[in-house]
Amino acid sequence: MDRATFCLRARLDAGTLDAWIEAGYLRRELAEADLARALLVRDLIEDLGVNEEGVEVVLDLVDQLHAARAALRRVLAVLAEEDRSVLERVRARIWPDRT
Repeated sequence: MDRATFCLRARLDAGTLDAWIEAGYLRRELAEADLARALLVRDLIEDLGVNEEGVEVVLDLVDQLHAARAALRRVLAVLAEEDRSVLERVRARIWPDRT
């Protein structure tokens, strides 16, 4: 999306956008994912009073969570292709108390 639209949707001025890109909070592509990050950063700073270091920690944790979810999706896709007995053995190891 173009910068003007991004700034309007994120409720940011161009200077703040540039600063957040420079800080590594956002990518230069300004995709929908960047818009979600910008809204999160704005909420962290303006509503919660989180400082720059805190924003970096939160964004790092969000990135780790997204990476873990992607890895889990890959594991589930592989398991979906396996014989049902493999899936049942995995389930039994993960949730031994479930029958």
